[in-house]
Amino acid sequence: MRRILTTLALCSSMVSHAGILQRGKVQLICHRTANRDIPENTLESLAYAARMGCNIVELDIRTTLDGTLVLHHDGYLERPTDGMGDVALTSYDELQLLDAGGWMSPRFAPMRIPRFDDALHLARSLNVGLDLDIKQPGEGAAIFAALSREGMVERVIFGGEDGYADDLRALMPRSMPDSAAWFGPDVTAQQIAEAHAAGKFTVANFSANAHEMDLPAMRAAVAAGIDAINVDYPRLGADAVGRSVEARLATLAAATRTGDVPSRTVAIRELSKYAGFPLQPLFVSLLHDPNEQIAHAAALALVLARPSTSSSVFIAALSSPEASARKSAAWALGMTHAAYTVELLPLLRHTDPTELKEVLLALSRMPGSVAAADLLPFLDNSAPTVRAAAALALAAHQPEVAAKAIPALLLRDEQRSAADYAVYVQHGKHKLSPPEIDVIIEQYREHMKLIHALEMLPPSTALPLLTTEAFRVAEDSSHVTSLLAGYGLWDLIANDPTSALAALSSTNVEVADRAEWILVKADPSILPSVRAALASATSATRPRLLHILAWQGDAAALPLLQNLLAASPGDENVSWAIDKIRTLQRTLGEAHGD
Repeated sequence: MRRILTTLALCSSMVSHAGILQRGKVQLICHRTANRDIPENTLESLAYAARMGCNIVELDIRTTLDGTLVLHHDGYLERPTDGMGDVALTSYDELQLLDAGGWMSPRFAPMRIPRFDDALHLARSLNVGLDLDIKQPGEGAAIFAALSREGMVERVIFGGEDGYADDLRALMPRSMPDSAAWFGPDVTAQQIAEAHAAGKFTVANFSANAHEMDLPAMRAAVAAGIDAINVDYPRLGADAVGRSVEARLATLAAATRTGDVPSRTVAIRELSKYAGFPLQPLFVSLLHDPNEQIAHAAALALVLARPSTSSSVFIAALSSPEASARKSAAWALGMTHAAYTVELLPLLRHTDPTELKEVLLALSRMPGSVAAADLLPFLDNSAPTVRAAAALALAAHQPEVAAKAIPALLLRDEQRSAADYAVYVQHGKHKLSPPEIDVIIEQYREHMKLIHALEMLPPSTALPLLTTEAFRVAEDSSHVTSLLAGYGLWDLIANDPTSALAALSSTNVEVADRAEWILVKADPSILPSVRAALASATSATRPRLLHILAWQGDAAALPLLQNLLAASPGDENVSWAIDKIRTLQRTLGEAHGD
């Protein structure tokens, strides 16, 4: 490895741009991203290195089976992922199924192997330079293209095994290349002065040489005049070069308590990115801030914290006198899928609809068992958001009760929408006022969640309920429930396609179109029913049935279609369906006779 081989004075050189290796301020180079703090070669680790004060971050570049440049050191999946095999023999899509974080600690699961392009984009936004360790030969053209796309050509240095970077070096338009002299941890002022006299940029290496945490030696190298130190522990390196991370945290912490709300929330969000620092007490105190935005930002920071925040922190906040803390704590319990806790129930006695919504939504995400009696009253609440959240909670905890209560609520709402629409038409479809629009939007938001609640029910229960909604005809704003319910049928309709087949003959074009596309997207097990329906199809449904067979590529339908074509030689729909199916089958490499 390049870094292991460059621990002695002047034992390595690095081609660079003058804009990256600059003298005058000690540069901090982070080896293999922040690999001792966050799983290496991930976007999270790159961002962390930048926050620790690194000016230049090393990335390891490899190519996948399908030619995608990704960040990966070994090339073997066994160490830094939960997979097995070789990066070069694995497609990028498959790599995205692997966890690149949990191998280091469960607190980091899941993370993903990133594309080089995404790392470049992030580095540009963070204003850090990159040291590219090229791990395979022949990557130069692809790397240069990526650098050009992201405007990073002038922001990188690179190297690798002998010859690996030659093609990239030939492509990079460098008018004044600089060389870097690498020294070990015991570098002296005289050695540095001699290298400077020779026009060298000097680097002291504190990686892979038993001096990774040698803070006194780092400080000594800086005092001797070194231009940069290369580290595995950027927090130590930042301290050595006089850029204390702790001082930066103190400034951010102060900013969370003073100034306007937007500025305070920005400071909280930024602090939350510093994983591994003892910041939980600060976030807990901010969780109790009377301002809802501040409290929520603190709750988010606690939810994202690694290691994870104990649910006891949020449970304790449920009894806070501040509504902002109670709401944010309830939200956090739901987002972390904590086990149901009875401490949430007293909050249901409050009247604030925003608080009730957060508590009910949290309950919908928490495993356990909440009694129907505790939830049903909220289906009659005057606030649409409360009714919607209550429906989700009821579906999660009492599905049998929900199967009757939620459709009844949805029907009442739809009838109300129809009545309101009738009045609207009666008055000549006047321009709606902002308050009238707000009412419609609130109804829309509620209806979407009522459909989601139906989708949470067991498949045998959800199928008929979603079917009723998917093929319902409405002109008012509630018609959007039909579209959403139709999507919910994609993976259910195969259990009984009768209703969808019947809806193909609807005189409402939207309903018929929806039924057709549901069957196109359904499991192929519906195809025998579609073929059977074709035998007795009307002129209205026949083209739709042919479309379904064609888009599904139903090879078993070819004999039937050929008979239909023989009976009606000029039927373009049948000809089209046969051609579509045969084309798909050829694509699959399967031969079928006429």
